[in-house]
Amino acid sequence: MFDVICVPVDGSEYGYKAADVAIEIAHRFNSKIAAVHVLEEFSFSSYDSEEDSGDAILAKITKKASQFNIEVTEHLLTADALRDMKFIVDQTGADLVVIHALGSDNERFVSFDENSVSDHQIGSVSERLLRNSDVPVLLVR
Repeated sequence: MFDVICVPVDGSEYGYKAADVAIEIAHRFNSKIAAVHVLEEFSFSSYDSEEDSGDAILAKITKKASQFNIEVTEHLLTADALRDMKFIVDQTGADLVVIHALGSDNERFVSFDENSVSDHQIGSVSERLLRNSDVPVLLVR
């Protein structure tokens, strides 16, 4: 049913929860996983430390999926997640995206309520992908 499941992960608790769901679906349908971590184009942190962090995040997904004999392709990219996620998903050849509904911090939420996180909010990257994706998107809370 699904050949390739794309799971964008940012290292947050929510991202790992989405990865768990993607792994469960991949196990059930004998799918492959395209794990994606995007390094911000403009960051105040050193590129090396960001790259090391991204490698560790992707390795965690690969390790967990390997317990179920699921093939994972890791994608560590420098981009603007908000602007480029649809293109990234298209390039992975995915026919399903599993992404967390919430952003990694309050600054990325699509909401007028400042400094609070509610069940009615959705991260800006997830929201844009949901609106623009050519493949099904599963939002995980």
